[in-house]
Amino acid sequence: MDSLIKMDTGIELCKGKLLISEPLLQDDNFHKSVIFLCHHSPKESLGFILNKQASQLLNFYLNDAMSLDFPVFIGGPVDQEMLHFIHSVPEIAGGEKITEDIYWSGDLEQIVEGIKIGKVTTNNCKFFIGYSGWGIGQLEAEIEMNAWLVAHSNTVLVFNTPVKMVWNDAVKSLGKQYSPLLFMPENPELN
Repeated sequence: MDSLIKMDTGIELCKGKLLISEPLLQDDNFHKSVIFLCHHSPKESLGFILNKQASQLLNFYLNDAMSLDFPVFIGGPVDQEMLHFIHSVPEIAGGEKITEDIYWSGDLEQIVEGIKIGKVTTNNCKFFIGYSGWGIGQLEAEIEMNAWLVAHSNTVLVFNTPVKMVWNDAVKSLGKQYSPLLFMPENPELN
């Protein structure tokens, strides 16, 4: 992408960071997406798209007799049969610590029980069907080609930002020098 905007944010690529798709990325799976990175190593990376809500609610994926009107997000195009979750309630579900206050996976039965009694809400838990994954060097190459910006995450952006605002708020978190990205047309050929 030829741009006057510096695309390298200088933020280290590691678990707990956000990947913000550049606005002209034409892949329908990732157009204007923000991915929370749960795993990154020299061999592979894995994360979940925060701003693509699935059409079905949680009870559809769990076959739970009790109605769980809890949203589920499309985590990415890989293994869309698998349910994942991130949360900020390790005292209820355990899980792998990703950031100071965000955990990946844990005890699904305890999370569901927490939803039923009101201790787990959309303010502290997010479910995903499928995930976004990269093999050796693939994500780094995509960042080098300016497909992704790396940003810091926070619980407000991950859990409490309306879906339609996640991409904009993530870009804004990088600072004013990135604000021109917010005004780029969906299709520059129509400009």
